[in-house]
Amino acid sequence: MEEYLLDRETLEKLVDESMKKHPLPANSAEELTQYREQQIKALDDHIAQTVFGSLNEEQSNQLEQLLDNEEEAPETFRDFFRQQGINIEETIADAINSFNANFLKGGQNA
Repeated sequence: MEEYLLDRETLEKLVDESMKKHPLPANSAEELTQYREQQIKALDDHIAQTVFGSLNEEQSNQLEQLLDNEEEAPETFRDFFRQQGINIEETIADAINSFNANFLKGGQNA
């Protein structure tokens, strides 16, 4: 499901922006790189949890069946959310905002 929600480049930019606003818990370039990678994964996971958490059980099952039966494509994925009345862009934006709020408070991830 890579890039169904946000692509790697966008995730990197978002984490880099957050890291500029908050003191970093790294003592070396290696630690900084590792911390950055952890935050990129944490943001990606948080977005996925938020998006999939917006689905009820029936919708989750429908999405799973759709992706199993169709050629997986981001358009199919986004169309499903649109048909379910879920604004995926708004849901992703909310996830990014909550991640950033937690990040700026000093949380390791959202």
